[in-house]
Amino acid sequence: MIPEHNSQLQQAEVADLRDVTSTARLFNFRRPVFISAGVWDDCIDMQAKAGYAFDELTVLQRLRHVLFMAASALHGRIEDLELDFRVYRVPNNIDKGARQPEPVNLRLSAHRDEHHRPVIVIDFPLTQKG
Repeated sequence: MIPEHNSQLQQAEVADLRDVTSTARLFNFRRPVFISAGVWDDCIDMQAKAGYAFDELTVLQRLRHVLFMAASALHGRIEDLELDFRVYRVPNNIDKGARQPEPVNLRLSAHRDEHHRPVIVIDFPLTQKG
């Protein structure tokens, strides 16, 4: 049997989610918060071309931006809900020289997992997937 404190992390790995709960607490999230791998790759992570270095602080700043916008969209509501919110992010296609922020719609889903624990998942809306 999986110990209780490790089960959420293992669920996140299976479901291709990243646990960002520790950073989300800075924005008053009281539930565990997970971000989908797709959102992580598109809106948070930096993909540097060969010979180009980036500061890891940039990744943290991008994560904080997404979490701040999600917290702003919630307005303190914590009941089971789904809502869309928008962030502006600079695309990761550094090779193409893109530097202007572009709007991206994300979906926050606050629900209970299969063990009836409250969790929050940030992903793309269903219309953007695929």
